[in-house]
Amino acid sequence: MENFTLTSDVTLDNVVALSDRLAKLDKSADQQQLTEAIGNATLVQIAAVSNHGERISGSAERAVAAWLNATLPVTLGAQWYAVEYRDKSDIAKALAPHKKEIFTAWNSSNPSTKWARVRKYGEELARPDLKALVELEDESKREQLMAYYGLDQTEETEETEAEGKNSRTRDLYERSVIELGKLYRALNASDNDSVIKAHAKRAEIVAALEHITAALTALDAPTEDEDLAAFMKEITKR
Repeated sequence: MENFTLTSDVTLDNVVALSDRLAKLDKSADQQQLTEAIGNATLVQIAAVSNHGERISGSAERAVAAWLNATLPVTLGAQWYAVEYRDKSDIAKALAPHKKEIFTAWNSSNPSTKWARVRKYGEELARPDLKALVELEDESKREQLMAYYGLDQTEETEETEAEGKNSRTRDLYERSVIELGKLYRALNASDNDSVIKAHAKRAEIVAALEHITAALTALDAPTEDEDLAAFMKEITKR
């Protein structure tokens, strides 16, 4: 077990409590699951968890990435995990103090390796939000942006594998709920509020969301985010 420095912010109790919550997560926990597990923990507390033992070090590094995604939301112009050495961009400047806190909390002889994993996790966890941002762009730009960010082939492969598991054509009701649900959740994501407000087609997007909400209601699907996510998952198992 690596050592970590106890301070008023990093105590044995809060580090152990957070490590227990993270240890219960699946290795593929998504942004929302990690955010819920993190709760009100500070970045220093989250980073210190990876010093508490190999059992939860991977989850702790994913949690660091999730915290950074929430604090420095991705845009099409800037992603914190894409910041390179000696980068002077605004996102690099915003990331710098957080990165310093993380490296100090890690107290590791090889922080660069751990940081490389955190960047990889950050990109993985941010994919749904990045894809949602691309889908808000003009149709003429979408294909190029999807390819640039590597979003197209992965998504298509995952959908093909999911549909091939039961060797049947997806039911029209199921497809309607899933496709509308994905769009509904993307448009309602808090990270996209500022994007929508600043968009030239804001009024049209808001109007579309009203129609999507009505369509989901007509399909007898819930519109609370957690309930909708659970419902979407349930019907794919039928």
